[in-house]
Amino acid sequence: MGKLILIGSQKSDIGKTIICIKAGVDLSQSSNKVLLVDLSSGKKKMSEYLNVNEDIIYDIKDVFDGICSFNQAVIEINDNLSLLPYPRIAKKLSDIQISEFSRLFNDAKKEYDLIIVDIDKLSHSYIDFNIVNKVISINSNDFSCIKEINSDKAIASKYNVESIYTILNKYNKKKAKNGTMMNSKDIQKLTDMNMNIIIEDNIKFANVGKEFLIYDEEHSFNKAIKTLVNQL
Repeated sequence: MGKLILIGSQKSDIGKTIICIKAGVDLSQSSNKVLLVDLSSGKKKMSEYLNVNEDIIYDIKDVFDGICSFNQAVIEINDNLSLLPYPRIAKKLSDIQISEFSRLFNDAKKEYDLIIVDIDKLSHSYIDFNIVNKVISINSNDFSCIKEINSDKAIASKYNVESIYTILNKYNKKKAKNGTMMNSKDIQKLTDMNMNIIIEDNIKFANVGKEFLIYDEEHSFNKAIKTLVNQL
């Protein structure tokens, strides 16, 4: 039975989707059968990053609605990596029921070792935490991060999720040093969460494409993802 991993954030434009994809790519290279699932309302979808947007015939909403089977909607990226895409039609994805969520992901767990889901907030009412194994909360080091990280932690703890991790992305080291943003040690102390996965703010990581996500290169983003993958 596969494991279901939710990656969410209370912030928009925080780099959540590329973290999801890169984690999935790295995990699939270790012989895991990985499914990426796009449930995020962000501007750029997983299918666009992976250059398969034009290959979409059915999407996750079609599976929820019973219009197609789970396997009909899945797009193969490579031998061990597949994608269940977000709808191409704006506002098509709405009114998800918890029963639909449970049915889809219980089916996915039978076929995949790891299912990585790109969502928005962990507070969505349709999420069935009884089948969620791990939660990853993405944040930055602005002053709102403490409240948001603790909120995500409380949700995961309430439903006895096996593991919760935090990634600090777009971490501004200079502002953390001069006190206009928070430093990682204070964030760790105030959230009681390990802050060993930090990706420093870098324009290089802002507008990436498939090549950046598929191939390895020595920089802080890939180093952070490898740390995450080793923990998963």
